Amino acid sequence: MRSPESPASTRLRPELRPTGQHVVRLGAEPWPSDAVGGKAAGLVQLARAGMQVPPGFVITSHAYTHAIDRLVADVRTLAELREQLLAVELPVALVDEVKAEVADLGPGSWAVRSSALGEDDAEHSFAGQHLTVLDVQTFSGLLDAIREVWAATLEEHALRYRTRLSVSAVPRGVAVIVQRMVQPDVAGVTFTRDPNALESGEAVVCAARGLGTHVVGGEACDTYYIERPSGYAHRSDLHENVLSREALAEMAKACERAERVFGGPLDLEWARVGGQYVFLQARPITATGEREQSVWTNSNVGEALPGVATPLTWSVIRRFSRRGFERAFGALGLDVPDDYELVGSFHGRVYLNLTQFAQITAQIPLLTPDTLFEMAGGGGVELVRHIYDERDPSSFLLRLPATIPRIIATQFLMPLVAPLWNTVFETWTQTFFSKSLASLNANAFADELDRLDQMFDANGEVMLAAASSFLMSYAVARETLRTLGHAQVHGREQELLRGLHVPSAEPGLALLELARIARRSRRLRRIIENTPPDQALRELRELAEHDDVAIFLDALDAFRDVFGHRAPREAELATPRWREDATFLFDVLRGFLAALDLPTQREIEHDRAVAAQEVERLIHHAFVVPGVETGFRGLLALMRGNARRREMLRDRVVDSLDVYRRYFLECGRRLQERGELRAVDDVFFLTVDELRGSLRNASAAREFRYRVLVRRALHEMFTTEHDPPNIFVLRGNEMIAEDDFLERERPAAAQGSLLEFTGLPASPGRVTGPARVMTDPRDAAALRPGEILVVPHADIGWTPMFLTAAGVVINLGGPLSHAAIVAREYGVPAVVNARGVLREVVTGDLITVDGDRGIVFVRERSD
Repeated sequence: MRSPESPASTRLRPELRPTGQHVVRLGAEPWPSDAVGGKAAGLVQLARAGMQVPPGFVITSHAYTHAIDRLVADVRTLAELREQLLAVELPVALVDEVKAEVADLGPGSWAVRSSALGEDDAEHSFAGQHLTVLDVQTFSGLLDAIREVWAATLEEHALRYRTRLSVSAVPRGVAVIVQRMVQPDVAGVTFTRDPNALESGEAVVCAARGLGTHVVGGEACDTYYIERPSGYAHRSDLHENVLSREALAEMAKACERAERVFGGPLDLEWARVGGQYVFLQARPITATGEREQSVWTNSNVGEALPGVATPLTWSVIRRFSRRGFERAFGALGLDVPDDYELVGSFHGRVYLNLTQFAQITAQIPLLTPDTLFEMAGGGGVELVRHIYDERDPSSFLLRLPATIPRIIATQFLMPLVAPLWNTVFETWTQTFFSKSLASLNANAFADELDRLDQMFDANGEVMLAAASSFLMSYAVARETLRTLGHAQVHGREQELLRGLHVPSAEPGLALLELARIARRSRRLRRIIENTPPDQALRELRELAEHDDVAIFLDALDAFRDVFGHRAPREAELATPRWREDATFLFDVLRGFLAALDLPTQREIEHDRAVAAQEVERLIHHAFVVPGVETGFRGLLALMRGNARRREMLRDRVVDSLDVYRRYFLECGRRLQERGELRAVDDVFFLTVDELRGSLRNASAAREFRYRVLVRRALHEMFTTEHDPPNIFVLRGNEMIAEDDFLERERPAAAQGSLLEFTGLPASPGRVTGPARVMTDPRDAAALRPGEILVVPHADIGWTPMFLTAAGVVINLGGPLSHAAIVAREYGVPAVVNARGVLREVVTGDLITVDGDRGIVFVRERSD
C-alpha cells in the first residue's frame, strides 16, 4: 500500500521540530476535534457511551501541520509535497511518544487510520477520501504508515471532494489514529436508520466473515433490514447468514445507545470478536432523504467567463454578485432570502441558480418562468417549471406605491446617470493607473483596496440598474407588440435590437483596420503569417527602421492604448491583457490575413443601414391603431438607449477587473518579496479576503504557499476535464443534464429495454449512458465523463472514479458497502448486488441505472 520512494524523496529528509505534545491516548477523555479530527472524536463518543472500542492513541493534527510548514517552502508542486511527506524524517520527540504508546499496547499488529479535521461531521463524512493501513507488523512500518496517511490527504480524489464544500477549500489538517488490530469472526457496517427511508425507523446491517474490508470493498455479504429496538430482521439478502437473531438484537440496542450520544442516525463500522461487538468508526449519515433540487446555467456567465475561474476571480465574482443582485432586485421591490446562493461554482466553472432567480421574480404577478427566461434569452425553463416554488406576492404588492415611482425615475434618469458615471469612472481609472503602487506604504496600500472595492461596488450597482432598466423597457415593448401588434410581429422583438453600435464591437473593427495595413505590405504579411504569434511583436520591433513596419507598429500602439485593457476571458483576473501580451492579437491578425476577403468600413456601415431599415419596416407594419406607432417609437428609443447603456457599463465592469488585476499583481510582488509566495502570479490562487487579511496582518500569509500548491493542482485538474452541462439540475450533489432530467420525468421506466437486472438500491437517482465495463481500477484512464461504470466490486481503489462516472453498477456488494456510501456522498446513482450484469453488459451498451429502485436496464446494444 506504500508508494515507492523516488530519488528526490530519498535525497531530502528534513527533520521536523514540534513544539509540544503530539500524541494523546484514545479513550473516554474528550479532546478538541481540531486536534484529533472527526473520526477520533467519534470513537471517543462511542467509548463514553459504554461501547467497546479497540485501544489505541492519536497523533494530533499539529504534527501534520508542522510537517507541511517545514516542507512547503522547498517544493514547487503538490506532487512534490506528497513525495516529501512520504520521506520526511519524523522528529525524535514524536517517535519517542509513539514508541511509548506502542509499548503500552503490547505485542501485536496495528491499524493506522486518518482522522481529518471536519471529517465525519453532520454535514460531510469524507467517506472514502482518506487512507487506512491495516495489519502493520513493525515499528518502522508504523512510522511509514503515518507518513502515508499524511500524504493521502493531498491525493486528487480527496482534494476534488473538498471542492464540493468550497471552491477555495484546502486540507485543514489530519490526525492519525493507531489502534490495536482486531481479528474478527464477522465484521460489517450498520446504518442505524435506512438512509433511503429514514422515516421507516429500521436499521440496515451488512456483514461478512473476516475483516470488514469484505463489506466496504463491495464483496458478497449478508444484508439485514432490522426493526428497532427488537432487532427482528423482517427482510434480508443472505449469502451465509453470519449473524444470529441474538447478535442482531444486540446490534439494535447498540444503535439506540449510539444515536442517543450522537443525536442522530449514524453509519457504524464494527467487528465481532469472541461474540462481542467492537466499534471501529461512527459518523453521521450525510446523504439522506429527499435531496433539494435546483437548476443551474452558465448560458450568460459562460460568455463572460468560460472555463475554470481562479480562486481570486471567483471570490470577487461571488462577493459582487451577492451585493449587486440584492440591490438590483431590491430596487424592483423584490426580496432576496438570506440563504440564497445565486451564483455557484462547479468544477471551477461559474453558474447562475435559475431556480432561485425564478422564485425571486415569482413575487411579480403574471411574470412566469417562461416570460422571464424568454427575455433573458436562455434555456432551462422546462426544468425550472418542474422544480421552483411560487412565492407570495403580497410583500411585492405592498411596496408597489414606493417601487413604481423609483422605477419610473430610474428610466428617466439613467440616460443622464450612465454617461455621467462613465466620465467619473474613466477619470478615476486614469488616476489609479498613474499611481505608483510600489511606492505606497503598507497602510496606504491596504487602504487602496478598500477604495477599489467601493468603486467596483458602485460600478456594478450602476450597471445592474442599467440592466434592470433595459429589461423593464424590453418587457414593456415586448408586451406592446404582443397585445397591440399584428400577429406576424409576435416574437420578433429581438430584431428591434439590431444595429446598436455597442462598444464591445469596436476592438474587432479596429483589428480589421490593422489587418488592412498589414495586407498592404509583403514584409508585414510574411512576418505575421510565418512567425509564432508570441514572437511576432518582438521581430517587428527589430525591423522598425522600415517605414511599413513603423506605420504598423504605430497603429498597433494606438490600438493597445485604447483597447489594451481587453482580452479573451477578460473577466478572469489571471488573464494577461492586450497591453501586457499581444499574442492573441497576432493570432487574430493571422486569421484575417488568411481570409479571402475582409469587410470594408463601407460594407459594415451598409449592413448597419440595412438593419436600421429592417427595424423601421417592422415598426411601420406592426400596428393598426392610430397613435400606437408614435408611442411605440418613443418606447423603442428608450429600450435601445438602455441596451447601449447596459453594454457600455458592462465594459466599465471589465475595466474594474483590469484595475483589480493591477492591484493584485502588486500584492503578489510584495508577497513574493517577503517569501510568502514563490511567484507573483501565485496571487490568483488566493482569495480577496485572504489577501485583505494579509495586508493588515502579515502573519496571516503564513499558509499562502500551501494553499497555492493545493489550488493550483485543483485548477490544473479542472482545466483538463470536459465542461459540465451548460444547463443542469443539481439534486443533492448529483448533476443531471437537462435532457437526462426531462427523460427521468417521463413515465415508462422499463419501456424499450432489452434486458433488466434487479439489484439493491445504493444511491438514489436515475441516469442513462454508455456502459464502461472494467475489472481493474488501474484502467481508470479509460473511463469517460458521462459513462456508467460497471464493475465486479468496488473498494477504495475504485471510488475516486465515481466523480467522473454518470452512474455506477456493482455486481456484488450491499447497500452499506464503501462504494454505496461514497456514491451517496457524491450524489451518483448506483445499484449494487446486480448479479449477472457482468455476464451480459459490455462496454458501449446504452444502459439506465435506477438507483431509487435498484434496477439496471439495457436500452441498446453496442455494435
